[in-house]
Amino acid sequence: MNTQLQKQILIGGLAGLLITVLAWVFLGGKRDERAALKASIVILEKEVDKGYQLKANYEKLKIEVDQQQKLIEALIKLMPTDTDKGEIPYRIKKLADTAGIEQVSFNVEGAIKKDYYTEYPFTFTFMAGYHSFGQFASQVSGYEKIINVSEMQLKRVGGKTLWPVTITCRISAFVYNPDPPKPVAPPPAAAPAGKTAAAGD
Repeated sequence: MNTQLQKQILIGGLAGLLITVLAWVFLGGKRDERAALKASIVILEKEVDKGYQLKANYEKLKIEVDQQQKLIEALIKLMPTDTDKGEIPYRIKKLADTAGIEQVSFNVEGAIKKDYYTEYPFTFTFMAGYHSFGQFASQVSGYEKIINVSEMQLKRVGGKTLWPVTITCRISAFVYNPDPPKPVAPPPAAAPAGKTAAAGD
């Protein structure tokens, strides 16, 4: 083999080795970038899946909130208004007369304010028979507004009387307290005239 050919083979081998090293160096960086890009894509896919899940949960919760809001609105309509609670003694007297029992007395108690409603209690005393008072309680439960009968105390009357029992009970109206209106933000204050003129100088 002549010397010239040996030089050419050697130069070709060195050139090939140099190209391989350079390709490895440059493409090695690209491989790292590609691996990082793949990792980023995996993370983004997880974030997208999470977003879809959150959206699905939001839609479900929104439907549930809307249903609860409708239920609350329906219940609010059943609660007495301020006007209704003022008519409670008259309404109770009318129901007592319909049931055939005698209203002896009633007392207005102090209002009890809660977070979402105010309770307006009344104490009533009736003379009645057991059956007729049961009819009265049934009529109260069928009243179109929510009122509550509680703290019933029955006392048997001695001797032969028209009404064998005295009943004392508490009857309460629950009036809804709407959320107070949000305060209106004050308008932005205008700059004094002197400062505006100074800014123009």
